[in-house]
Amino acid sequence: MAIQFIPSEVQTMLRDGLRRWGGERDVRVAEDFAQTWQFAAKQGWLMAGLPEELGGLGGDVFDMAVIAEEFGRALVRAPYVEVTVAATVLASVAADRVAAIVGGETCPLLAHDEPDARGDHDWVSTTAEADGSDWLLTGLKSGIVGAGEADSFLVTAQLGDRGIAVFEVAAGDGPLHTFVTFDDRSAGNLRLEATRATLLAAPDAAAPVLSAALDQRLVLESAEVLGAMERAQEITQEYLLTRKQYGHVIADFQALRHRIADMFIETEQARSIILRGLGALVDGDSAPRALMAAAVKARVTQAALFVCGNAIQLHGGIGVTDEYPVGHFYKRALAFDQRHGGSARQVERFAELSAR
Repeated sequence: MAIQFIPSEVQTMLRDGLRRWGGERDVRVAEDFAQTWQFAAKQGWLMAGLPEELGGLGGDVFDMAVIAEEFGRALVRAPYVEVTVAATVLASVAADRVAAIVGGETCPLLAHDEPDARGDHDWVSTTAEADGSDWLLTGLKSGIVGAGEADSFLVTAQLGDRGIAVFEVAAGDGPLHTFVTFDDRSAGNLRLEATRATLLAAPDAAAPVLSAALDQRLVLESAEVLGAMERAQEITQEYLLTRKQYGHVIADFQALRHRIADMFIETEQARSIILRGLGALVDGDSAPRALMAAAVKARVTQAALFVCGNAIQLHGGIGVTDEYPVGHFYKRALAFDQRHGGSARQVERFAELSAR
């Protein structure tokens, strides 16, 4: 398993630039999507992890994880991870479409999750029927982060008894119910009612591509929440070193020092398992990749809830107010826990995969 424990010089420069930009943001306020997305495209962030032949900079998922982590530190609401997952799918089934993504011209999103799937990657009840050279899709796709900003959706659907295929549906062709998530992100449910679609990948070609993309999604989302928990820990440590009680800064109290140490340990353990997950993605072997993706989601969720929850406790009452940033990081951790069937489902998936 290829694991990069030490960031390359390019990754360090990438992280430094992102951190300077993120440090100027107010994490309590949602950014303007169009402005953020165009800026990200100009900075090369959308192309950093894609191969050169597709218009990228020749990077890989380790580079994507650096960007995702820094976006998490700054609590960027734009769907960076979701678009990179869609780009990964298109890179295999419609490579000519990727250049428009890295240029910030298009914003496609993968629409795979369904209300009854509960984290099962193979559960798809949406159906596709042929209509001349086109296809008609019927079903419901739920919890699509960034749905209100998308110009197209890569929709998975059952193609008769042949298996799951990938189709493209233009934004606006199917009723989209948008809403704001618990952590203040734009999301939506896409209802398909004999909605016209274009076939991108038949079941035989779609299966390996979709499996890799869904595992990548779990690992990169984990990297994103790692940034949130790391920043929550830093803010808490700074607070303990300045807040005084009984004439002493509260960092002098040994019990609170131990709590900060525990938060640091959880953060670094989360980072370690994410690195293992990224290594599994690079290796490409489907069985260990799926196993590690499930483990990453489950373990990072546990760490994020511990770190961000303790950040609130150590701040006291101010930690739960919307005017203070710590509570917003905790919301991101809670939302991450519940996505794609919840972290408990990934524990079950890990057990199922281990038994094979």
